[in-house]
Amino acid sequence: MDFDDPAFNAAQMLRFVNEDAYLKWMYTDLLKKGHASETALEVLFNANVLGDSGMTREYELYAKKGGKNNANGI
Repeated sequence: MDFDDPAFNAAQMLRFVNEDAYLKWMYTDLLKKGHASETALEVLFNANVLGDSGMTREYELYAKKGGKNNANGI
């Protein structure tokens, strides 16, 4: 199954991070190490979303303002 990798969007990735315990933990750790917020989000995106069809599908749920529930039409 082929799929296109999504483009990085800081606001979308932040919504994803805020709903995922692992990503939130990693994001907090990167911030503690002195990384800027957008840099930390992009690192997490590149390491966890790109190339992973499951994470890509989950990330895409946060494309619309309001997060996952809004993306599902709820």
